[in-house]
Amino acid sequence: MRMSRLLAPLAALALVSCAGIEPPVAATPTNERSSAGLIEAGAHWQVLYEAGEWAELRTLYADDAVLMTQGQPRIEGADAILAFLQRLPEAGAQVAFRFEPEEAVVEGETGFVTAKYRMDIAFPGKQPSVVVGRSFLVYRWQDGMWKLWRDIDNLAPDVTPQDFARQAISSTQRRRPSRPLHR
Repeated sequence: MRMSRLLAPLAALALVSCAGIEPPVAATPTNERSSAGLIEAGAHWQVLYEAGEWAELRTLYADDAVLMTQGQPRIEGADAILAFLQRLPEAGAQVAFRFEPEEAVVEGETGFVTAKYRMDIAFPGKQPSVVVGRSFLVYRWQDGMWKLWRDIDNLAPDVTPQDFARQAISSTQRRRPSRPLHR
């Protein structure tokens, strides 16, 4: 598989984000059963999270999804995961993510993504905090699309904030996808 095909959707997302223009939601449809489709599923997740589109974000999770993130107990079920994800924005924080996939593999009905991540969290009147690490995401092919089934995040000593271009948090980052997701 050509690396350029895997990285093209993310490169487009990064360039468009830097330019302040709303990114295309589907450079590669998430209903493509390929490594590129897995990468695009992650890009969709990011856009929907930052836009606060919780109902649409819920559709990207398998009902029996599990989130295992650093410093938190295991969170089981898509609805419980969504409640966890909403806690920061509901408390007034703006949250921005950056994902840099390192590997995306499809094996039958299952997809695996390993990625570096950066999460910037800013509460009004406070200095933003930055969390970086690595994620291991397991997707299942369901209902004609990739759905997150397992999400494991950890702090990794070989991932630093300097690995990512500086990303300022502003109110303009909360954006609605320009068109519906492919299903």
